[in-house]
Amino acid sequence: MDADEVLKGLAQESVKQGENLRMAVRELTLSALRGRELTVDQITRVVRSVTEGVNLGAAGAKVDAERVLGESFAGMDEAVLKAVQANHLALQQLSSQGEGGSSLQKALDDLERLEDEFLKTVKDATKKGSQQLRDQWASLLQQKETAGTATQTQIEQTLEQFSDRMRDAVRQQRRMALKAGEAMAANFSTLASGILIGLTEGLEQGKAKAGDRK
Repeated sequence: MDADEVLKGLAQESVKQGENLRMAVRELTLSALRGRELTVDQITRVVRSVTEGVNLGAAGAKVDAERVLGESFAGMDEAVLKAVQANHLALQQLSSQGEGGSSLQKALDDLERLEDEFLKTVKDATKKGSQQLRDQWASLLQQKETAGTATQTQIEQTLEQFSDRMRDAVRQQRRMALKAGEAMAANFSTLASGILIGLTEGLEQGKAKAGDRK
């Protein structure tokens, strides 16, 4: 069976059981994330499947929908936050090993994309269901867009920290390139000087021989 469909069914069942929903959704989401590559596409697929499952559970059971949506979203937010923290640690390791450039920049670009995609994915996944559920989701997501989520806060902190490191790395690369350029210029000057000495010595010797013949 499709992994996304299984995840959706598990999220639906978590809502029906109703106990410790925030923790249940967090652990379910984390479990799904641990079994996949931590790319933006895979993270958003997990978020979409869990959200759709929560929607089905909230629609098919006699529950306090506002509480269910709030706790479910909080659980997903905590799980995705862990994924972002894992990315942060990976970036630190990459940076400490002297890696940088395009690899580091792509990782930062992906995190920045996740910051936008997280709420957007939840919003897209809630378009199905009753009008009441859609309205409650809309109200919850509006609050999150205004206040921000734990995931978004961590992403912003990571981007700020590593953007500074990237700027420092670029500056360092420029300094090294400048020094290399200066060294190359000095070597070129030395080479040119040597050639000039050789040429002029040849001319001087030629003049001396011509004088002797007179």
